Amino acid sequence: PPVVRVSEPREEIPEGSETVLIVEDEEMLRDLLKTFLSGNGYTVLTAQNGEEGLEVFRERGKEISLVLSDMGLPRLGGWEMFQQMKELDGDVKVILASGYFDPNLKMDLVKAGAKDFIQKPYVPDYILRRIREVIDAG
Repeated sequence: PPVVRVSEPREEIPEGSETVLIVEDEEMLRDLLKTFLSGNGYTVLTAQNGEEGLEVFRERGKEISLVLSDMGLPRLGGWEMFQQMKELDGDVKVILASGYFDPNLKMDLVKAGAKDFIQKPYVPDYILRRIREVIDAG
Protein backbone atom coordinates (compact mmCIF):
# COMPACT_ATOMS: atom_id res chain seq x y z
CA PRO A 1 0.00 0.00 0.00
CA PRO A 2 1.20 3.54 -0.69
CA VAL A 3 2.69 5.36 2.27
CA VAL A 4 0.65 8.38 3.23
CA ARG A 5 2.72 11.12 4.77
CA VAL A 6 0.89 13.51 7.00
CA SER A 7 2.69 16.80 6.73
CA GLU A 8 2.80 19.15 9.65
CA PRO A 9 0.14 21.80 9.11
CA ARG A 10 1.93 25.09 8.60
CA GLU A 11 0.50 27.79 10.73
CA GLU A 12 -1.77 29.93 8.58
CA ILE A 13 -0.19 33.26 7.82
CA PRO A 14 -2.93 35.78 8.40
CA GLU A 15 -3.66 38.05 5.47
CA GLY A 16 -5.26 41.47 5.57
CA SER A 17 -6.74 44.18 3.41
CA GLU A 18 -5.87 47.20 5.52
CA THR A 19 -3.43 49.98 4.72
CA VAL A 20 -0.04 49.81 6.45
CA LEU A 21 2.55 52.60 6.44
CA ILE A 22 6.14 51.36 6.46
CA VAL A 23 8.80 53.84 7.58
CA GLU A 24 12.25 52.41 6.92
CA ASP A 25 15.35 54.21 5.69
CA GLU A 26 17.06 51.16 4.17
CA GLU A 27 15.68 50.84 0.66
CA MET A 28 16.26 47.09 0.44
CA LEU A 29 14.38 46.46 3.69
CA ARG A 30 11.62 48.86 2.73
CA ASP A 31 11.11 47.05 -0.58
CA LEU A 32 11.19 43.67 1.13
CA LEU A 33 8.54 44.70 3.67
CA LYS A 34 6.40 46.24 0.96
CA THR A 35 6.65 43.11 -1.20
CA PHE A 36 5.60 40.62 1.44
CA LEU A 37 2.90 42.82 2.96
CA SER A 38 1.29 43.60 -0.39
CA GLY A 39 1.68 39.92 -1.29
CA ASN A 40 -0.52 39.16 1.72
CA GLY A 41 -3.27 41.54 0.73
CA TYR A 42 -2.28 44.78 2.46
CA THR A 43 -2.17 48.16 0.80
CA VAL A 44 1.30 49.53 1.55
CA LEU A 45 2.45 53.12 1.81
CA THR A 46 6.15 53.79 2.38
CA ALA A 47 8.36 56.56 3.71
CA GLN A 48 12.14 56.65 4.00
CA ASN A 49 12.52 58.90 7.03
CA GLY A 50 10.54 60.17 9.99
CA GLU A 51 9.59 63.49 8.39
CA GLU A 52 8.26 61.76 5.30
CA GLY A 53 6.42 59.23 7.48
CA LEU A 54 4.75 62.05 9.36
CA GLU A 55 3.82 63.78 6.12
CA VAL A 56 2.19 60.63 4.70
CA PHE A 57 0.37 60.13 8.00
CA ARG A 58 -0.86 63.73 7.98
CA GLU A 59 -2.25 63.31 4.47
CA ARG A 60 -3.61 59.79 4.71
CA GLY A 61 -3.86 58.95 8.41
CA LYS A 62 -7.58 58.20 8.14
CA GLU A 63 -6.91 55.22 5.87
CA ILE A 64 -3.80 53.92 7.70
CA SER A 65 -4.58 51.02 10.05
CA LEU A 66 -1.04 50.52 11.28
CA VAL A 67 2.41 52.07 11.11
CA LEU A 68 5.49 49.82 11.08
CA SER A 69 8.54 51.95 11.71
CA ASP A 70 12.22 51.54 12.30
CA MET A 71 13.40 53.37 15.43
CA GLY A 72 16.63 54.68 13.90
CA LEU A 73 15.46 57.00 11.15
CA PRO A 74 17.15 60.02 9.60
CA ARG A 75 15.65 63.54 9.89
CA LEU A 76 13.15 62.49 12.58
CA GLY A 77 13.61 59.34 14.68
CA GLY A 78 10.92 56.68 14.95
CA TRP A 79 10.15 57.63 18.55
CA GLU A 80 9.73 61.36 17.77
CA MET A 81 7.66 60.54 14.71
CA PHE A 82 5.45 58.25 16.79
CA GLN A 83 4.85 60.98 19.39
CA GLN A 84 3.85 63.46 16.70
CA MET A 85 1.55 60.92 15.05
CA LYS A 86 -0.11 60.40 18.42
CA GLU A 87 -0.81 64.13 18.63
CA LEU A 88 -2.56 63.90 15.25
CA ASP A 89 -4.44 60.70 16.14
CA GLY A 90 -4.45 59.37 19.70
CA ASP A 91 -5.52 55.92 18.44
CA VAL A 92 -2.63 55.44 16.02
CA LYS A 93 -1.28 51.88 16.06
CA VAL A 94 2.47 51.74 15.77
CA ILE A 95 4.88 48.80 15.80
CA LEU A 96 8.48 49.90 16.29
CA ALA A 97 11.44 47.91 15.01
CA SER A 98 15.04 48.05 16.14
CA GLY A 99 18.16 45.96 16.31
CA TYR A 100 18.32 46.61 20.04
CA PHE A 101 15.78 47.82 22.59
CA ASP A 102 16.89 49.16 25.93
CA PRO A 103 14.46 47.60 28.46
CA ASN A 104 13.83 51.01 30.07
CA LEU A 105 13.09 52.59 26.73
CA LYS A 106 10.69 49.74 25.99
CA MET A 107 8.72 50.57 29.15
CA ASP A 108 8.56 54.24 28.19
CA LEU A 109 7.36 53.32 24.71
CA VAL A 110 4.63 51.05 26.08
CA LYS A 111 3.48 53.78 28.47
CA ALA A 112 3.40 56.18 25.55
CA GLY A 113 1.16 53.78 23.64
CA ALA A 114 3.42 51.88 21.25
CA LYS A 115 1.62 48.64 20.41
CA ASP A 116 4.50 46.30 19.79
CA PHE A 117 8.20 45.89 19.15
CA ILE A 118 9.93 43.88 16.53
CA GLN A 119 13.56 42.93 16.81
CA LYS A 120 15.45 43.36 13.58
CA PRO A 121 16.37 41.64 11.32
CA TYR A 122 12.77 41.33 10.14
CA VAL A 123 11.17 37.87 10.04
CA PRO A 124 8.33 38.07 7.50
CA ASP A 125 5.92 35.50 9.02
CA TYR A 126 6.36 36.95 12.49
CA ILE A 127 5.72 40.49 11.26
CA LEU A 128 2.58 39.46 9.40
CA ARG A 129 1.26 37.78 12.54
CA ARG A 130 2.05 40.74 14.79
CA ILE A 131 0.48 43.23 12.36
CA ARG A 132 -2.70 41.15 12.22
CA GLU A 133 -2.80 40.82 16.04
CA VAL A 134 -2.27 44.53 16.65
CA ILE A 135 -4.90 45.59 14.09
CA ASP A 136 -7.39 43.02 15.39
CA ALA A 137 -6.85 44.01 19.00
CA GLY A 138 -8.90 47.11 18.22
